[in-house]
Amino acid sequence: MTTRSEIRAQREAAEQASTPPVSDPEPAAEKSNHFFNLWGTIFLILFILSAILNATILNPKFVLHEVRNSVVETTITDQVNGALERYGVPTSVLTDKDTDRLLNQAVNQVYAGKNIHLDLSTVTQRAGAAADSQLAQYGLAGVGSAASSALSQNINSVVNGQLNTPAVARLANGIHLAKVAANMIFTVTGIGLMVLAVLAVLGRHFAQSFSRMGIWTVIIDGALCGAIGKLAPQLAADQPDYTAFVAQLSTDFMRTALTMIGMVLVVTIILLIWRIFGRRLLSRR
Repeated sequence: MTTRSEIRAQREAAEQASTPPVSDPEPAAEKSNHFFNLWGTIFLILFILSAILNATILNPKFVLHEVRNSVVETTITDQVNGALERYGVPTSVLTDKDTDRLLNQAVNQVYAGKNIHLDLSTVTQRAGAAADSQLAQYGLAGVGSAASSALSQNINSVVNGQLNTPAVARLANGIHLAKVAANMIFTVTGIGLMVLAVLAVLGRHFAQSFSRMGIWTVIIDGALCGAIGKLAPQLAADQPDYTAFVAQLSTDFMRTALTMIGMVLVVTIILLIWRIFGRRLLSRR
């Protein structure tokens, strides 16, 4: 005769057999997190890299700072002085303020993807005024100013013709395309990171995901920027006149890049600390 305990055991066994097994959601969730972290890492690497480029070699203010007191400034000054001497204008009329203004014009025009068009009218007008002051005693006041207005266009044409070489045109075009690409990457990846950040907060894995993204970003962007900093002076080795300028540019590029990557590292460390101690605080509750 079957006892009640045996009947109860048979009933429980039947219920367990009829209940479908529940699949473990952890593998699917883990796979989803891997996909999330992969795209997040790609976005963050490109975002930081484009930000570094926009702050350094694609930034006309950064390059203008590097150009001052370099061989590039000397080249432009020599071109201008040569044109002035050709037309009998003393080079002493070209002041440091004029040189800074001409450098500003040249760099901003190149970074706008345009040909260099320097305006030397203020220099020739100053030379004409100086000539007028000397000719006034002979009753020839105004001759210098009239001559300077006629010379200004010729001098501008000579200087700009010497500066607008095919290499400068290729450089201006390349910089313009690089700026467009960097700005597009910066915008798209920035929006993508904002979306991922919201999803990570809602999914309660923000610190876990973004700390991993930060680690890979520091490693990969650091390696890329280090390679750029070391290779750039070697690429300019066949042009000895520009070796010192390129080395200086590479040094300042690396300084800015390491500063920005260091900020990412600090945020990553904070997220890692939050992962460790935040989890413990939550477990105690």
